[in-house]
Amino acid sequence: MNREFLHKITLLGCLFLLITSSSGTDNGFQTPEQYAQIVQEHFANEEWEAGKELLEEGLQKYPNVSDLEWLMGKYWFHEKNYDQSRYHLVKAIDDNYNNVNAKHLLVDVEDITENYSSAICYVNELLEVNPYWRGLWRRKIELYRKQNNDVEADRLLKRINQIYPNDTILRKDYIYSMEVGYQQMKKGGNRKEAIERLTELIKVSPQNEEYYLDIINLHLQEGNREAALGWSSNGLAAIPGSGALIVKRASILSELARYPEALAFIREQMKRNNSPAIRRMYNDLLMEAARAEKQRDPYVLYGMAYEGGNKNKEALDYLLNTSVTRGYTDDALFYIREAKKQYGNNDKGILYKEYMLYRQMNEDDLAYSTLKKMYEMYPDDYDITLAMSAQHMKKAEKLMELGLYAEALPHVLFVFQKHVDNDVNGAAWEKALSCYINMKRYNEALATLDTITLHFPDYENGTLKRAFILDKMDKTEEALQLYLSAIEQSDEDMRIFYVIGYEELAVPYIKKCMEAGATKKAYEEAIKLVSLNPSSDLGLRYAINSSGLLGKYDEFEKYTAQGINYYPEEPFYQAKRATVLERDKRYEASLEFLKPILNKYPSNKEIIGAFSQSSEYRALQLTKAKEPEKALAVLDTALLYDSQNKSLKYTKGVVYEANRQADSAYYYQKYYEPSIMEYRSFQRHLSGLRSMMLKNEIALTYLRARYGEEDIITSVATAEYTRKGQKNSYTGRLNYAGRSGSASDSMEAEEQTPGGVGIQVQGEWTHHFSPKWSTTVNAAFATKYFPDITADVAVRHYLKNDWEIGAHVGYRRVAAYTKRYEWNDEFFAGGTGDNGYLFTGWNESKTNLLTVGGELAKTIEVVRLNTKIDMHFFNSNFYYNAQIGAKYFPANDGKTNINAMASIGSAPETAVLDYALPGSFSHTNTMVGLGGQYMVSPNITIGLMGTWNTYYNQTNTVRGSSPLNPIESISTRYKNLYNIYAQVYISF
Repeated sequence: MNREFLHKITLLGCLFLLITSSSGTDNGFQTPEQYAQIVQEHFANEEWEAGKELLEEGLQKYPNVSDLEWLMGKYWFHEKNYDQSRYHLVKAIDDNYNNVNAKHLLVDVEDITENYSSAICYVNELLEVNPYWRGLWRRKIELYRKQNNDVEADRLLKRINQIYPNDTILRKDYIYSMEVGYQQMKKGGNRKEAIERLTELIKVSPQNEEYYLDIINLHLQEGNREAALGWSSNGLAAIPGSGALIVKRASILSELARYPEALAFIREQMKRNNSPAIRRMYNDLLMEAARAEKQRDPYVLYGMAYEGGNKNKEALDYLLNTSVTRGYTDDALFYIREAKKQYGNNDKGILYKEYMLYRQMNEDDLAYSTLKKMYEMYPDDYDITLAMSAQHMKKAEKLMELGLYAEALPHVLFVFQKHVDNDVNGAAWEKALSCYINMKRYNEALATLDTITLHFPDYENGTLKRAFILDKMDKTEEALQLYLSAIEQSDEDMRIFYVIGYEELAVPYIKKCMEAGATKKAYEEAIKLVSLNPSSDLGLRYAINSSGLLGKYDEFEKYTAQGINYYPEEPFYQAKRATVLERDKRYEASLEFLKPILNKYPSNKEIIGAFSQSSEYRALQLTKAKEPEKALAVLDTALLYDSQNKSLKYTKGVVYEANRQADSAYYYQKYYEPSIMEYRSFQRHLSGLRSMMLKNEIALTYLRARYGEEDIITSVATAEYTRKGQKNSYTGRLNYAGRSGSASDSMEAEEQTPGGVGIQVQGEWTHHFSPKWSTTVNAAFATKYFPDITADVAVRHYLKNDWEIGAHVGYRRVAAYTKRYEWNDEFFAGGTGDNGYLFTGWNESKTNLLTVGGELAKTIEVVRLNTKIDMHFFNSNFYYNAQIGAKYFPANDGKTNINAMASIGSAPETAVLDYALPGSFSHTNTMVGLGGQYMVSPNITIGLMGTWNTYYNQTNTVRGSSPLNPIESISTRYKNLYNIYAQVYISF
C-alpha cells in the first residue's frame, strides 16, 4: 500500500516538473510587436543567432507577420544568403505592402545580386510613398548606371539638378556625370562631342583648371590652335595666375613661332605668378626666339621695309594684320593710325581690326565705342550687327549682376529686336524675362514668356516661370490652377516636378491666408495640396491647424493620423494626436500617449507644450473630481519638463486653493500674468487668498428685529472666535439676547414671552476627512430664550463638477411660555368691571425638538445655489421647513458676495430658533432675505443681511365675571418680523 502511494506521489511530481519546465520556455511575449522589439535589440547588439532563434519562435506563433518576416530577411542578408533574404522580404511585403524597411532591404538585395531592374522597381515603390526623398533619386540614378543605361541616368540627373539647383550633392553628381561622359567621348575619339560636353562643364564649374587644359588639348588635336589660344585666354580670365594655363598658352605660341608674343605674354603673367617654372620657360623661349630670328621673320622684314619708306599697301596690310593677330598691341595701334591716314577714318575693314584689337586688350569701352561707330555707319552688316548684339548682351549681363535690371533691359531689347540669330535671341528673351520679373513688370514678363514659348515650343521651364509670375502678381490661385492643369496632362516623372512647384507656391499662399485670417481659404488650399502630395509635411500641418480653427474636428483627427502615418517620429503630429484626445476630454489617455514620446524627446518644445496642456486639463479634471493630491502629482510631473511654465504654476495654485491650502495657493498663483482687464480682479483674488491664509478669525454679529405692526425691538449679539487649520477648525461662540417685555400684570395681550436677558455658549468643530468628506459638530447651552441645549451633527460629501450633498441631525431643548391668570377675590359681582381674572406670571414648559435634514448645493462659475429641507419632530408631531438660496461672488476674492434666500414650512427655519426669535409650529411660516458681504481688506470683511419673516402668532387670555365660569380665549394673527444682521469679521 505504501509503495503504491509513493509511486503515485512520484508520478505527480514528475508531471508537475514537466509542466513547470515547459511553461518556463515561454518567453512571455504576447504580441508580434514584442517579438520584433526584442529581436531588433539582439540584432543591434550583434546577437544574430539569439535573435534568429527568438524570431523562429515568433513566426511559429504568428506566421506571415510583416515585421517578423522583414527581420528574418534582415538576418539572412547579414548572413549573405540573398535568396533566403529575398524570400522573407517578399513575404513581408505581401503581408504589408507599405513595409518601407522591407523594400529598402530588397533594393540592397537586388543591387548586390545584380537584378537592377527589380531594384529600380522597388525604388519606384518607395518613391510612391515619399517622392521627394533625394537619396532615393540618387540611388535610382546609381542603379541606371550599373544597368549601363547612362542615357536615362543622365536625363534623370539633369532634371533633378534643375529642380534642386542649390543641392550641392546633386550638383557634384551632375558635374561628375558630365565629366565621365566627356572622358568616355574623349577615349572613344569623339572629340567634337567631348568639346561640347566640356564647354557645358566649364559653364557649370568655371574655376576648374583641368577642364580648360583638356579643352585646349582637344582643340589642338583637332588642329584648331586659335581656338586653343582662345580657351587659354578664357581660362586665365577665370583663373588669373594659373601656372599650367600660362605654360600651355606660351607653348602654343611657341609652336606657332610667335615668340615675341609669347615672351610679351609671359612677362605680363610673371607680374602675377613669378614661379621658377615660368621663369625657366621664359628663358627657354628667349633661346628659341633667338634661334628663330636667324630665319628672318617676314614681320620684321616688312617692318624694316616700311620704316625705310616703302609704305605700300602690301607692307601696311601685312604689318597691321600680323600685329593684330599676334597681339602686338602697340604695333597694331601704330599701324591702325597709319592705315587711317591712307584709307580714311571710316574704312570698315580698318575699324573692324581696331575693334578686334581693343577686344584683345580687354578695353571694353573702346571696343564698344568703335563697334558702335561701325554700326551707325553700316547698320545692315550682319557681322557688325552680330558683334553689336554680343556687346549688348555682355553689358546686360554685367548690369544684371549688379542688380541694375532697368539699365540692362535696353541692351537686351536691342538684341532681340535685331533678330540676328535664334540662339542669341533666345538668350536675350530669357534675360528680358528676368529683367521684367525683377523690375516687377509682370505683364511685360508674361508677354515675353508668351514670345519664348511661341518660338521655342519645347521650352521646359514655361509652366514653372508662368506660375512664378502669376504668383508675384498676387494671382496665386491662377498659378496653382496652372500647375493643376499641368499635373493632369504630365507623365509620371514630370508630375513629380510640377507637384514640387505647386507645393512651393501653395505653402506661402496658405501661410498668407492664415495670417490674414482667411482660415477657410487656407483650409481649402491645404487639403488640395495634401491630396496632390499626401506626404507634404507643411501641407499636413496647415490642414491640421486650419481644420482645428474651423472646428472641423473630424478632419483635424484625419490629417493628424495621416501625418503620424508619414512622420511617426515627428513631434508636431504627436502633439496634435494629444490634442485629439484632449478634445474628447481623455486627458489621462493623452498623458499616457505623450509620456514615452517625452522620454524620447525630453527637450522638444512641442511635446513639452502638449504634455503641459494635457497635464493642466487633467489636473483641473481631478480637482473637480475632488482628487487634489492626484492633480498635484500630475502637475509636478509636468513641471519637471516645463519648470518655467507659469500657467502650470497657476493651475497648481488653483488646486491648492481647492484643497484649502491657501499659503501654497497664493505662492503659485502669483506667477500668473493677468491682462490689463484682469489685473484688478486678479489682485482681488490674491487678497482673498491672503485672507484665507490667516489662521485666526473673530466674528461680531448684531441682529436687530422689529415687528411690522408695533415698534417693538428684539436684538441678539454674537461674538465668536475661530482657529482655522487645513483639516480642523475650532469655534467658540457667545450669543446674547435681551427681550422687551413685562414680568407683571401690565403686559399687553400681544406679548409672547416675558422680558429679560438670555445667554448661550456654543462650541463647534469642523473636520475634513478628505477632499470629499467633512463633518461639523456643535453643542450649546443657554440660560433663557435660546434653546437650553443645542446639539448638531452634519456630514457633507463633495462630488464631481462642484456638486455637494449634506445631511444633518440636531437636538434642541426649547422653552415655551404661556400666561398664567388667577381670580381676583376683590372682584365683586355687579361691579363696574367685566373681568375678574388677573395676569399673575408665566408658565414655562420644556419640550424636546429633534431635527433631521438634507442639503444639495451646486457651484456654477461664480454662483452657488443650494436647497435645504429640515424635518422637525415636536410634541409627537411632524413639521417641515424648506429653504432655497443663491450666492453670487462678483469680486473673485472668495468672500465678497450677494446672498438671496427664501423658506417656507410648517415650522420656522432653524435659525429662528437658534437666535431666540419668535415663531410658531403647525402653521405656515415664510421668509425671504437679501444681503451680502464685502472684503474690505485681507483682514476685515463686513456683511449686512435683511430678512422678512411672516409667522403665525397666538396669545392666550382668560376673562370672566365668575370664578366658576372662566372664559379662555386665544387671539391669533399673522405677523411680520423684519431682521437686520450686521457682521464684522476680523482675521489675523
